[in-house]
Amino acid sequence: MRPPHERRILTAAVLAGLVCGCLSMLFATTILAVVRPKVMTLPVALAIWGVAGLAAAAFCWSPGTPRQIWGRAALTMGLHALALPVAAAIAFAATGIWPPPETADLGLSLNIFGARLVGSPTTVRLGFGGFVLGLILVAIGDRALQARDIPDRRRSRAGRLFR
Repeated sequence: MRPPHERRILTAAVLAGLVCGCLSMLFATTILAVVRPKVMTLPVALAIWGVAGLAAAAFCWSPGTPRQIWGRAALTMGLHALALPVAAAIAFAATGIWPPPETADLGLSLNIFGARLVGSPTTVRLGFGGFVLGLILVAIGDRALQARDIPDRRRSRAGRLFR
């Protein structure tokens, strides 16, 4: 049986790998569904999920306190989630080049500097949700990884007028 410390590292790494693999698969699916719909098949999606998940799990697999371990996992997942608005923007631009007929009536067309951007409501929700989830997870991970041992001069003098 593994010690509890190793189980925590393993649990955090597996969770981060599963979530980051899923977010990477959503990133690739969002873009490839517009650009090359026939390329995005189930084996391709599972391969993307597996490779990205293993890479994220390997990044999170390092020793530290439970706070540092889960902070690294949250930061990794948050940075992957922040990539989803980029995928949505790429899908919008690519849809403007190859517009599908079902998006013509949705009112999601936009012309910016001569570039036509067209998207579906799902792409908008995915981009917005990824942005919000990414900000929350990055804030949690950053807060968890901040060093508490280093005294801050401004904090130690808080409330004092002299000396």
